[in-house]
Amino acid sequence: SSRDENHPAVTTMRGHWYVACRSRQLRQRPFERVMLGEQLVLFRMRDGQVGALANRCAHRNLALSRGKVSADGLSCAYHGWTYDPSGTCVHVPAACNGCSPQARPRVRSYPVCEKQGLVWVYLSAKGEEPEGEPLDFPFHGQSRWQHWFMERVFEGDAFNCAENFLDCPHTNHVHKGLFRTENTRENEVEITSGQDWVQAEFLNEKRMDTLLGRILCPKGGKMRHTDRFILPYVTRVEYRTHETRHFVVMSQCTPIGDDQTRVFTYMAFRFDGWGPLLRLFYQPFAHRVLDQDVEVIRWQTEDIRRFGSRSFVFHESDAIAREMHALVSGRSLEGKESRRKKIRF
Repeated sequence: SSRDENHPAVTTMRGHWYVACRSRQLRQRPFERVMLGEQLVLFRMRDGQVGALANRCAHRNLALSRGKVSADGLSCAYHGWTYDPSGTCVHVPAACNGCSPQARPRVRSYPVCEKQGLVWVYLSAKGEEPEGEPLDFPFHGQSRWQHWFMERVFEGDAFNCAENFLDCPHTNHVHKGLFRTENTRENEVEITSGQDWVQAEFLNEKRMDTLLGRILCPKGGKMRHTDRFILPYVTRVEYRTHETRHFVVMSQCTPIGDDQTRVFTYMAFRFDGWGPLLRLFYQPFAHRVLDQDVEVIRWQTEDIRRFGSRSFVFHESDAIAREMHALVSGRSLEGKESRRKKIRF
């Protein structure tokens, strides 16, 4: 085991796309968000285009989120200065000659991408432009697949949230009776990794002795379970027993600040013949499990503050926490040999 006294600040995880909000949250009014400590305002033009700007008017610094969306862009509530999605001031109502093209004020703008019902914002490290688009959520919109998104604000940092989502042993305690029971088994885990990801595949996991376990895996069936972490703070949990019985839980953690994280969780499953009926049970179940994780992460953050600092021990019973910590600390795992170990849960 190893001890960690130093934790990489969330500000080091720049140069990535992060989910800002869901598409349906951008309607007629501007929408404010804090991402990696930066104050942003998002708005949708009447033609559907989305803009993301620093939430501060260049004139007298009123928050642009107090304003309104006009035909030309986002108008400040104080003097009506109006900005387009590039951050350029295109209209100053009090100016007799309009807004001179040679000296148009600007506020900072951010690259935006809207896909699969989510609005992503790119937070650059050194002013660079993004090289590609955000990741895709698997099976989104495909026939026979059910899906929905859940959004929660966790009172904890993004690493602790992501590690929680991929931590099997805590489910015996925090989610006892819902997800797993206290009856543990020995599970063999194969760990593989790449430049910006690490994955644990559980090679001999048996059916969980809960209602969810019986739904996930029929009696006598073989379950394939993988947990994957992808930079910046993306987790993917997958259970599959057959092509027609397949479950995916994927979360994107957007840091608000050092000890607060907004998590967008994508739930998708295929359960031929029973999908809509199963959703009536599965959706409230998923919300309950997520609420339990919100509570335990809040406890963790409160107690770290109580003790004055964090001092984690990374143990062999943690599936991939050590590797996750290496990735968020800026170390590539490309070329690292796969390995196996055993964990009880």
